[in-house]
Amino acid sequence: MEAATQASASTVMQVAPETGEEALAPSSVPDVSVGVAPARRAPTAQVLAITGARGGLGVSALLLHLAWALSRAGRRVAMMDLDPAGGLDLLCGQAVLTGLRWADLPVEESAFRPGHLVGALPVWHAIPVLTGDVRGGPTSCADAVLEAMRAEHDVVLVDLPRGTPPPSEARVLLMTGLDLRSAVAAESIAPRLRGPHPGGPELTGPDEPAVRPAVWLVVRQRGEDVVAEDLELITGCPVLGHLPTDRVLIKRLALGEDPVRARSATRRAASALARELLARVLVPEEPEPDPAGGRTTGLERRSESWPR
Repeated sequence: MEAATQASASTVMQVAPETGEEALAPSSVPDVSVGVAPARRAPTAQVLAITGARGGLGVSALLLHLAWALSRAGRRVAMMDLDPAGGLDLLCGQAVLTGLRWADLPVEESAFRPGHLVGALPVWHAIPVLTGDVRGGPTSCADAVLEAMRAEHDVVLVDLPRGTPPPSEARVLLMTGLDLRSAVAAESIAPRLRGPHPGGPELTGPDEPAVRPAVWLVVRQRGEDVVAEDLELITGCPVLGHLPTDRVLIKRLALGEDPVRARSATRRAASALARELLARVLVPEEPEPDPAGGRTTGLERRSESWPR
């Protein structure tokens, strides 16, 4: 890890002439790939994907608050932004987060050194963050990156764009509101996130995830066309928590300030939601017997990449 930290600290920024944006100098990008994949250690982290029924609900801000709350609860947390436009780091405050972005990672890699990769990523409140920039977002190496991040953490939070299938075996938080537009959107997107209904047709095909993700709702207290019980009924997903409309946070984000630097209604709600997650969602799975004589977990059974 010390070598990875030194590599990250020595990263040099240069200005791309065509965009005027800062980018990592090619010669300074640390080597985080393994070349030939070594014997893999079983990933330990659970994956929690967070997405919104529609735009404007504050999904990325919720992800940051949950990462902070879970870290405060003693969990090793990492964040991955799958939005093609990136931008998760822009919500982290005025400080520039230096480190690797998606465009700096070798597209063709099938495995990464977990410690080297994590040590070269930007850090926010001691939490590694992988996001995109003007050069682009996630690439075909995303599965290998996720596996490496899981090997070094307890929880990996994924900022999932609307309409994107979640990673295999991920739990999913679907954020929605109490207005009619959000409710209709949640009703439409929930089945796609959850997969076929239990007892329905079996999953088939190379692009289908090995395990259906479980989906929970997080309700933003916006609108009054429906109530939480209506949302549970039309989506078939339980409500895990509620978030207030936080004008203090909205102002803080507009000023480019760190969203969790001081107390707020959202920070209190996220802390309560984190406790619910740890009690009901992010519960470690018991390893299942391996027919070969050992023991294996559901995480080790993951063989298919998730479609992007």
